[in-house]
Amino acid sequence: MLLFTILLSLFGPAVPAHEYHVSKTNVRYVAEKSEVQVEMHVFVEDLEKDLIAAGAPTLELGTKRQHQEADRYLKTYLRQHFRIKWNGEYLPLETIGYELADDLHGFWIYQVVAVETAPETISFYNSLITATYADQKNILKFYNGRERSATLLMSKDRAEAEWSEL
Repeated sequence: MLLFTILLSLFGPAVPAHEYHVSKTNVRYVAEKSEVQVEMHVFVEDLEKDLIAAGAPTLELGTKRQHQEADRYLKTYLRQHFRIKWNGEYLPLETIGYELADDLHGFWIYQVVAVETAPETISFYNSLITATYADQKNILKFYNGRERSATLLMSKDRAEAEWSEL
């Protein structure tokens, strides 16, 4: 039994660590619904590590063992680290769901908010996971209702970026 345990630890199905730290976020203005839809994809291990560094307990997001206060911790974290200023006003984004990807590494977060006007100027703030990983890159794609009109690269040193319809 000891030999089996040693062999399993040496050659067993270890969870591979990734050597890059990146998130991707799609922000879509859906004119027909007068709303902004946000889809975020992060590595769940990185997100959990950043949440713990910010004072949260181990949450085990998206699993059957998920902490009972996970929603609260995640929503608070998102309000601190991801914001959209739409035509001069911050949007009150509502987190409507999240799920662990099939590969058990990716984590999808979904947010939505109603808007009254089309975008003219928008400021995005995205500091997800940058407190834990200085090399974290956050890619944001903005769709203005017709097409993808911006791809923004954000990081610890550049957590804010702007878009304008001009």
